[in-house]
Amino acid sequence: MNEQWLIENGVIVTMNPGREILYDASLAIEGSRIAALGPREELRLRYPQAQRIDAAGKAVLPGLINAHTHVAMSVQKGLTLAFSDGLYRIMWPVESSLTAEEAYVGALAGAGEALKGGSTTVVDHYFFAEQVARATTAVGVRAVIGHTIMSRLGPITGEKELNAGLQFVQDWKGRHALVTPWLAPHASDTVSMEWLLLLREAATRHQVGLHLHLAQSMREREYVLETQGTTCVKYLERIGFLGPDVLAAHCIFIDDDEIDILARTGTRPLYTPMGHALNGRPASAWKMLTRGAKVLLGTDCVTTNNVMDQWGEMRIAGASQKQLSGDAQAMPSLKILEMCTVDGAEAIGMGGQLGALMPGYLADVILVNIHGLHTAPNYLLLDNLVYCCTGRDVDTVIVNGEIVVQGGRLLRLDEDTLIREVEDAGRGLLSRAIRKETDLAWLWKDRPSSLPE
Repeated sequence: MNEQWLIENGVIVTMNPGREILYDASLAIEGSRIAALGPREELRLRYPQAQRIDAAGKAVLPGLINAHTHVAMSVQKGLTLAFSDGLYRIMWPVESSLTAEEAYVGALAGAGEALKGGSTTVVDHYFFAEQVARATTAVGVRAVIGHTIMSRLGPITGEKELNAGLQFVQDWKGRHALVTPWLAPHASDTVSMEWLLLLREAATRHQVGLHLHLAQSMREREYVLETQGTTCVKYLERIGFLGPDVLAAHCIFIDDDEIDILARTGTRPLYTPMGHALNGRPASAWKMLTRGAKVLLGTDCVTTNNVMDQWGEMRIAGASQKQLSGDAQAMPSLKILEMCTVDGAEAIGMGGQLGALMPGYLADVILVNIHGLHTAPNYLLLDNLVYCCTGRDVDTVIVNGEIVVQGGRLLRLDEDTLIREVEDAGRGLLSRAIRKETDLAWLWKDRPSSLPE
């Protein structure tokens, strides 16, 4: 018999087509699916064997969909913070020393941190995809995973990575309920046109999505202008790469014509507010939305924003876009929540399955504490969720019908052990990277006189 749960006494933010908020209802889970929503006593009669979860003082929401992550980069936390050229000057040199085991430990930490913060799905783009998949399934988070593919410039390049990315899709498609494999070319300037076309064709043939970085730096834009005679978005449109199955991270260095191309093709820009703000160049996410582009939210990597907290991204998204546009009505709280739920579900091909609390949907559910000094009085629930709450307010996380976080703690892993493991892995990586690239020694500001072995 499928395991049954009843979530009672909470405020249910359904994100259903009517965007209903239910104050006097319970939610029933049977197996991996949401079975019903309705009055508490009625559901108790229908599901007498169900275990009960008391959600008093909590909001019950669909699990958040974090649309752009690099969870394995947790072993590099904060290394490029506030450096405009950190990708090229720091990140890639360090990553060239990364091992598969360090990627696995980093992915455990990153996926665990995201999960604790209420992100029940991460859309990940990184090297060592096999290790990332092992880690995300161990933690219990749902993951859309692509193996990073680069033909030039980056820390790990070449045909071996191209083949690994293609093989990952074949090996993992349909293999695990929590893993959806995609293809992940790195960017418009680091992947040759030949490979971009090959990956476009493979994605169509295998019916998987494409996840890349696009117009994330002036260096990328200038390279594409020099080699292709046009801008990044126009280049990808010209070669037929763009479409509704393409997630394009950042889209910072683009003009209005390129925004319109993204909207027309259905390509989905990925907005990562904290990283953009710290680098001093935010994306025009609200302008993109008003011009018809389907913008999503993600945390990106902890090298630039330091945390995997989607709630922080929501808050900064609203504040940054109001400031950037000069419009206090820009980026309302409901739209922000939609970007992290129903819009994200549609983007990863799981519309009608994820992103809302409705009968028949997969049971990815979070309970967020709204009974606290920082949320009282609670006049406007959605505004309070976006602007008052953080990932630390997430109490319970259910993925695919299984409780994986309870009382704010991971249930599948021992967090204290994981903290030690990620500390060791990070220090080991950085010590090797510094030995290999001695001009990186300044990174370890508090390091001992002799580096650890």
